[in-house]
Amino acid sequence: MVNCKVILIQSTHTVGLRKLNTNQIMEKKTKGAWLIHHTNKLQSVTNQVGFEKTFLAGKAGILLSAISANEELTIDNGRLEVLAQAANINTTFELPTLVTLLERQGLIDVSKGGIAVLGVTTSSTLQHASDIFDNSKPKPNELAVLSLAERASIAPILMKEVSEELADTYELNKEELKQIFYDSQSIGFVDSEKITETDTLLFNGNLFRRDTTAKVKKVLDTLKPYEQEKLNELTEMLKRRACLLVEEVEKMLGKSLFEKVTAIGLFDISVVSNSRENVGFLTLPSAFSKYSDSMVDDAFDLAKAFLSSITYGMTKSSHIRGQISFVELLLKTLVRGEWVGPVQAIAEDYKILEFKGVVKVQHGTKNGRSGPMLKLLKKEVGELALQAIMQGDVSEHSLTALPTATVTKFEGPELNREKIRRKQTTVSPKTTNDMLSILRTGGKI
Repeated sequence: MVNCKVILIQSTHTVGLRKLNTNQIMEKKTKGAWLIHHTNKLQSVTNQVGFEKTFLAGKAGILLSAISANEELTIDNGRLEVLAQAANINTTFELPTLVTLLERQGLIDVSKGGIAVLGVTTSSTLQHASDIFDNSKPKPNELAVLSLAERASIAPILMKEVSEELADTYELNKEELKQIFYDSQSIGFVDSEKITETDTLLFNGNLFRRDTTAKVKKVLDTLKPYEQEKLNELTEMLKRRACLLVEEVEKMLGKSLFEKVTAIGLFDISVVSNSRENVGFLTLPSAFSKYSDSMVDDAFDLAKAFLSSITYGMTKSSHIRGQISFVELLLKTLVRGEWVGPVQAIAEDYKILEFKGVVKVQHGTKNGRSGPMLKLLKKEVGELALQAIMQGDVSEHSLTALPTATVTKFEGPELNREKIRRKQTTVSPKTTNDMLSILRTGGKI
């Protein structure tokens, strides 16, 4: 991956530097990950007024991720439109603007028939999104919400504790600051939990992607002994098997405890879908942290989508269709940049990875046989999966109840945490207060 310089978040406005700390200093790839996170949230609201630069940079990053590979790649206009549509990019209004922007950044070459994309990794995609954002002269409120999200991912923080710092750093008046907190909560840049009439606790779903061990211990300290025992047992199972069915976990923990810990992001829930059913599975947020920055690699959910599809091929595909028997051998072949196949399963089981630009599928011939062939476009995603499998974090036991028809949709952890969080807030607004408060204070309540 490309080495990142530590940069100072600032705009053309004079930004006060009276309180220089981690709120103002952020690696480009981390800032890029927050831009993608915020853009995904902005797509769920009717307009993006006040966050136009964030939305533009995030959309550019999302498109670049969909169309790029480790090596230079040529994409015709038809494929470009399909990838854009799959990435929720309007091909009439947004795509031409984004293509022009990426061309101006020197990341693609445009011709009448399509585009040529320079070699780009997931990490460098995030850095480019960060550069696009910085070059667009963002307003102080857009910079402030990035800092707020980063701060709330380190530990939950009281709104009043961060108010003065944001106001000083980005020269915000009282009304501007009030609007920032309102926008951040209503759009979903951060979650909020009202503690008292005057105190609101802010946090987000990335709490457990960094410094996991210490944070999990603090959460366990808030629970009853039998709840602690259940969570410890679940964590050990996830370390052995990587993925567990949501239904199995909910039964194991009980509905109340399950909703409490998933709402704050202690575990990730992903959902794979087809025409017949939706199947959810649970993973540890820091599953890949020993190989890379979990937050950065989860920005596009590529690793989890890749592992889901590979595990599907290991467990549900028949030998005739092309069942995966030697997964390490398969992944090593893909990481080397070689084509695999031909088997019919390739044409059916990897559509999500095609839409996300992780793999390319085409008809080919190998060893005297003809049929669908597959090539890995994003080498670092395959390397991540290979390392996880070799370390025992993914096994043939994972996702054993995946649908038996083609997987056509993948919902990442943040979307599913958001659904549980909304449901929980409706039922009991203070369900997670104890756990969040102890993460903030670091001590017993």
